[in-house]
Amino acid sequence: MRGWWQDLTDLVLPADCAGCGRPRVALCAGCRAALCGAAPRRVRPDPEPRGLPVVHAAAAYGEAVRAVLLAHKERGALPLAGALGEALAGAVRS
Repeated sequence: MRGWWQDLTDLVLPADCAGCGRPRVALCAGCRAALCGAAPRRVRPDPEPRGLPVVHAAAAYGEAVRAVLLAHKERGALPLAGALGEALAGAVRS
């Protein structure tokens, strides 16, 4: 859980891009495009379990996308919620 001091620090000292580390931006245009720019696609594990419903991924899980997800989930980078929600909404619509 984030403390009030972490929230205050985020206001005073801008964060680096969660995907690539570019300074002074929470999520750069390139990493946002990797997360939200591609059309959601159907994914299946191999081997595929019987009865698995149709699953869509917002983006390929790797590099910048992985880093953004981990920053949000494990380091409490709450400003990433908007971009992640946008990507998730696209996958759900598919």
